[in-house]
Amino acid sequence: MAYMIVGALVPVFGLILIGFACGRFNVLGERAFEVLNRFVIVITLPVLTFRSIAKMEAADLAVMPMIGAVLGGAFFAYALGYSIERWFGRPAKDANIAGLSSSFSNVGFVGLPIALIAFGQDALGPVAVTMFLYSAVVFTVALLVGEVAANPDDGLVHGLRASGHAIVRSPLIMLALAGVAWAAFRLPLEGPLDVLLQTLASATAPCALTAIGLFISLPRSHAAPGPIGRVVSIKLAVQPAATALLVWLLPPMPPLWGAIAVLTAAMPCGATSFVLAGKAGRWAMELSAWSVTLTTTFATLTLIPVLWWIGMPRALY
Repeated sequence: MAYMIVGALVPVFGLILIGFACGRFNVLGERAFEVLNRFVIVITLPVLTFRSIAKMEAADLAVMPMIGAVLGGAFFAYALGYSIERWFGRPAKDANIAGLSSSFSNVGFVGLPIALIAFGQDALGPVAVTMFLYSAVVFTVALLVGEVAANPDDGLVHGLRASGHAIVRSPLIMLALAGVAWAAFRLPLEGPLDVLLQTLASATAPCALTAIGLFISLPRSHAAPGPIGRVVSIKLAVQPAATALLVWLLPPMPPLWGAIAVLTAAMPCGATSFVLAGKAGRWAMELSAWSVTLTTTFATLTLIPVLWWIGMPRALY
């Protein structure tokens, strides 16, 4: 089991290390970090989200107890991370990234291979649903909060209007909705078009993780250990525990779906949080980059008991 987890996490460390080396030796140029970050948020991440949702069975989007457990656990972790940093005096835009880093799981790059090894091909459906929920719902909420927080002096109405404009302009959200429609109408997605989309989608994690390595290599002040430690603790301990509690409290769901809900909640922080942190400023980027790196490091230990527990269906039901 430990070998399986380490095997899934090694590529994450490797890509961050490659980005760090490229930045330290200026292999890709001064603006490489900005270009990679923009490429992910505008092109590859939206394509990945669209393709994942478009290939789902429409019925998979209606497993309401599982959806409630995933979103409930994620938003509990988000609210806790956000509230704590606000209580410590951080501005809303920084607290928003703390909340997102505390709740956004790396499902596609880490969660999917681990779920497939642990549960086989049957895990594809519930994993695709969790990818949709994190990308199209959790990320969207963080985007809305970030837009409101970016203009605190303009009032709530102006902030909501700016948020609406941001949603309409967001390729991620628009393609997520397009994916839902595609799946609902059972439209085919195959041939050269699917190959193109798959090629773009597969670049998401490598580019985002390399961008994190590039950022870490830049000269900077030391990150505050307090906020980073709080985010890491919430992400790896509080979120999976809250999700497991909801799986137990909500109406019964297929055991595999409940297990995947808990497993994906226990995943390390996804690099997508770093993409949004770029809009919030240096402190938020520092927090997100180290949250991704450290939760990935500690997940090699925390995922072992999680996998052992959810591998026993009676533990959940």
